[in-house]
Amino acid sequence: MSQGSFSQGVGEWIGAAEVYNGDGRFAGIGRDTRSVKADDQAGRVTVEVEFDGPFSLSGVYTIADHGSHRTYEGPLNIGYAEALGDGLVAAHNYWPDLGLSQRFFLMVLPDGSHQLSLALLSRGDQLQWTVVGEYQRQVDPSDPVPPPVAEMDPEGLRDDPSAGRGELFLLRPGRWSGQLHRLDAEYTPTGPADYAETVAAQDNSWEVELSGADYSSGLSFTLLSDGWTAWTPAGDLMGSGSLSGGRGFSGQFHLLSEGLRVWRREVVSRDGTMKAVLHIWYRGEQRLGAAYGALAFEPT
Repeated sequence: MSQGSFSQGVGEWIGAAEVYNGDGRFAGIGRDTRSVKADDQAGRVTVEVEFDGPFSLSGVYTIADHGSHRTYEGPLNIGYAEALGDGLVAAHNYWPDLGLSQRFFLMVLPDGSHQLSLALLSRGDQLQWTVVGEYQRQVDPSDPVPPPVAEMDPEGLRDDPSAGRGELFLLRPGRWSGQLHRLDAEYTPTGPADYAETVAAQDNSWEVELSGADYSSGLSFTLLSDGWTAWTPAGDLMGSGSLSGGRGFSGQFHLLSEGLRVWRREVVSRDGTMKAVLHIWYRGEQRLGAAYGALAFEPT
């Protein structure tokens, strides 16, 4: 199993999260601060959260580190997370104050001072909120507080799938490239590998080519989109997913020739230059492995 540590997550984090409702419409900005402190020498940290936006949440919870996984011990947040590596967790947890279950991943970017996250908050199987988060580490309390994110008007942007940016960052023509860390079925690291995604715009569709790092290497597929969701016609890799402001994506794709399925989750930074990706591969319900990392964008 991967042995991620708390080291990259400890500290003060200040950020803003774009919140989308269950049908993908922009609902508002969430002002989010988190204080993560080492609690003792037994592998625990205490997290203090203050979130104010379309919904509000504040309080404290404890996380216990078990090496390959973490347990969220409440009272604010209860659940289980797998530590896929230093700086990355993937969690299934529950917020009792909201009555909502959460599927979540959070990645510290290579610079060590920024985080990207994607949270899918549901009641039962009904999606309530998608939260696309971006945070900056406050190294020293005396350092200037990061400037606030510009206001985004929910009413004015409700019918704009790009949330005012004029383009869907995830579907811009260009190339995403970098190294992804590979894990086997037990989440044991098997080494990094180069990876690239090339996106080319066509009439009312996008052509995507993949190379390197995982089971989909060397494949190409067509994506169709209405701005809120994206899906494929018949082809080598088929599936669909939800878009959140063109920055967040979560969906399932099938590589039928190998009997495989991949759960792809991705978040693009607000400036559009970096993308955090987590791809977990399955055969049926059996996990086969994963690939994750940060990709940089080059426009064409």
